[in-house]
Amino acid sequence: MRFFNREPKPKPAAPPPLFDDAFLRRLEKLSYRSAPWLRGHMMGERRSRNLRPALDFSDHRSYTMGDDLRHVDWNAYSRHDELFVKLGEATQRLDLHLLLDRSPSMSWRDPLATVSKWHGARQLAGALSYLGLAGGERLYITPFDQTLGESFGPTQGKRQTIRALQFITDMEPVEVNDQTNRPAVDLTASLTNYARNHPNGGLLILLSDLLDTVDPRSGEPAVEPLAEGLRYLTPPRWQVLVIHLLTAQELTPTFEGDFDLRDLETAESLPFYFDEATLAQYRLRVRRWCAELQRVCAGRGATYAQLVAEWPLEQKVLPYLRQRGVL
Repeated sequence: MRFFNREPKPKPAAPPPLFDDAFLRRLEKLSYRSAPWLRGHMMGERRSRNLRPALDFSDHRSYTMGDDLRHVDWNAYSRHDELFVKLGEATQRLDLHLLLDRSPSMSWRDPLATVSKWHGARQLAGALSYLGLAGGERLYITPFDQTLGESFGPTQGKRQTIRALQFITDMEPVEVNDQTNRPAVDLTASLTNYARNHPNGGLLILLSDLLDTVDPRSGEPAVEPLAEGLRYLTPPRWQVLVIHLLTAQELTPTFEGDFDLRDLETAESLPFYFDEATLAQYRLRVRRWCAELQRVCAGRGATYAQLVAEWPLEQKVLPYLRQRGVL
């Protein structure tokens, strides 16, 4: 089942500002928690907070698939008949890649809500960009729909914060294309091409509602585009966080009655009648879809995090990401 916008569309209230100086200052207390196997491709100015594989070591951990065999402690293997990797503290600079979905469905908003999905996505992208620049990471920001858009970066340093936030502020979702049957977003091609363009890897954060294509058998959003795209973004070269951003009404709609609904990805309009049985079936399908997306991410070594666009960023979104071990 695709997600639709209700018509007629009421005039939206003025959204709150994307960024706020006091809030950004509070973000300085946070930093990214990269995976211990993630490779920074260049030496940086700050010490890693994690113990990483190293020839000069201070500790051990069990070997995992993808670890460099040069860091295996063969003396420990001869004694314990088990592979251990030497760990040491290393200085490195992490490449941070933010991919922001700007397909038409990202502009969907609940008429009763104060912020749209697009507003929430850009605010979160701005906060994550600020964290990367303040932490000394090298930042790339890239919008995508059918293809990859023009990127911001690479750039580094806290002084670049204003430029990064202005780039995000100026982003707009693409218009609905009702002249062709092509999907409004091609997740597989975008992720595949991005991996080819950045062979050194890094920490990639995908911000999207993941409404790529529809499975013709079930009528539900398909998971194959994400699964195929993640094939080229696997450890140890990449650490991927998939942030699945949906509105509260997309997850658990509360309206009932007759509606004319318009698909924001194809511009197709259809009449629907919603009663409690229909809504219960819809909620069940959404839960199954999200569970399948989480399974796909786990199978590719990525982290899946589902966020609600209307959640207050500082009160709910950032604590949630801390709980998931991202911050």
